[in-house]
Amino acid sequence: MDLVTPSGRRRVEDDLARHGGDVYAVARRLRKDVSDFIDFSSNTHVFAAHVTRSLINGTPYPFEHYPDNDAAVLREVIAAHENCSPANVLPGNGSSELIWLALRELAPRKILFLGPMFSEYVRCAMLLGIEHAIVTPPDGQDFACGPKELRAIWDSNADLAVLCTPNNPGAVTYRNIQELFEVLRIPRVLVDNTYREFLHGWPEYEANTHAAYTRYARTGVSVFSMNSFTKFFACPGLRLGYLVGDATTLSRMAKHRPPWMLSPFAEIMGLLFLEHIGVYRDALHPMRRQGEAMALHLRRNGCFDPDRVFLGASFITAALAHGVPASVAREKLLHRGVIVRDCDTIPGMPKGYLRMQIRPQADSRVLLDILDWHGERGW
Repeated sequence: MDLVTPSGRRRVEDDLARHGGDVYAVARRLRKDVSDFIDFSSNTHVFAAHVTRSLINGTPYPFEHYPDNDAAVLREVIAAHENCSPANVLPGNGSSELIWLALRELAPRKILFLGPMFSEYVRCAMLLGIEHAIVTPPDGQDFACGPKELRAIWDSNADLAVLCTPNNPGAVTYRNIQELFEVLRIPRVLVDNTYREFLHGWPEYEANTHAAYTRYARTGVSVFSMNSFTKFFACPGLRLGYLVGDATTLSRMAKHRPPWMLSPFAEIMGLLFLEHIGVYRDALHPMRRQGEAMALHLRRNGCFDPDRVFLGASFITAALAHGVPASVAREKLLHRGVIVRDCDTIPGMPKGYLRMQIRPQADSRVLLDILDWHGERGW
């Protein structure tokens, strides 16, 4: 058995606490201003950021009253969006709050994570003392679940399974999602749907709803889905997400959290975002074209293994060529004013991957020019 020393455990916990979008920490460390950087690490729908900016600028901040603890109006609108009852919706202060709330209240004995996995889930499990295992399909099969992974899921003795689809940073949307649910004999399943809206207009969109998961699940399996406004509505500083699941469990969760976790402003903005969701969906078309162009360029510029460049929902995940450490590449790019995500600290990811947000052509050109330079001259 491998033993982890207290200092080693702290290092793991520190690594898991790192996320993309850490522009303030980067700016402090390099003694620069946040505006000196182009942030490719956050994965937000930047092609629609102007819509969010306009909606926020046109909305007065309601500071006169305490928040509505029930977020009743927002729950009704989300329920209509999810085709469920408001009692099956629990809004929260971003998905991060809800991850901790869900794992604490569900109190599983053991968790099975289908990797790669958002590190906050694994960090939460570690700090709560919950036993966990990670099953990750290899990058050689594009992180898609094959027979070996399906067998491992079938054999698992966990009492909670957590998966993310579309996956970040694995960039896979499980096309065999129904088969995946058929082998999930685990009594509770939590699906992270943070990137689902990026699938709109494709067949996978309807296959990745809470209602669909409930149909796929075996009899007796309870399904929860985690959702965030952050990525699709380009509002990481706003903190707004929601959980969909059975009313009894969500009611218990709501009673065991601090009051006023969701600000009135966040609730109002959530309503506006969903009211204008069609505009955000229209902006997917230029984003997808730009993503395809970026991925093609990255496969050809010499920095990355062309067979391991994966186009994700709003980002590209790519394996550095020639064994270059991801931390080295990220640091070099930081000093050129570009922030990318080093995936080495993401649970289940192979070493040597960078994740890069799909941004408009002017920003992308800056990144691609720097990468072209390193492709010719090395790191």
